[in-house]
Amino acid sequence: MDKPEGVKSDKAQRTKERLLRSSLKLMKEKGYRNTTVRDICNDAKVSIGTFYSYFPAKDDLFLNIYMEGDRFFTDSVALRLSGNTAAEKIVDYFRYYTRLNLNTGLELMKILFHSDNPFFSRHRPMQQVFESIVQEGLQNGQLQTELTSREIVDYFFVLVRGCCYNWCVNNGSYDLEKQITDYVKLGLRAMGN
Repeated sequence: MDKPEGVKSDKAQRTKERLLRSSLKLMKEKGYRNTTVRDICNDAKVSIGTFYSYFPAKDDLFLNIYMEGDRFFTDSVALRLSGNTAAEKIVDYFRYYTRLNLNTGLELMKILFHSDNPFFSRHRPMQQVFESIVQEGLQNGQLQTELTSREIVDYFFVLVRGCCYNWCVNNGSYDLEKQITDYVKLGLRAMGN
């Protein structure tokens, strides 16, 4: 008897998720460089060949981490943002962004926040969700600035990533959520909002 359609893909998705969970757990514990593909496979209870059927290289795990973050923002955060004004929604958006980074963990964030990371230079779905908040705020007059929506997105992401980078450099020694919230509010005031 044939398996129902989708059974194989469900099992494959569970295996991929297990590999991602194991890799994130081990990278948080041991650091990226000290975590081997063999370690990940042992923890996930799969063969090394299985790992490579999902990820051509260990670095490809990062792409998947970013894709999961983007999916979280497009499928979840975009629907949950609270606030009556664009400024309130911007503050709320970056609370979610901060929590996503905190859940990633300090050690993995130290790896992600480096100058060779190509994902920082892309306008990803996560930024597109933010840009839609900005565009709505500009259209309804809640945000007043001469900057374009894209310039505002770039401005806030440079600002917030700088906070994350500084938090990494300082080994997570302060409340990242408070720091980012304070800086986002300062950024809004600097723009005259």
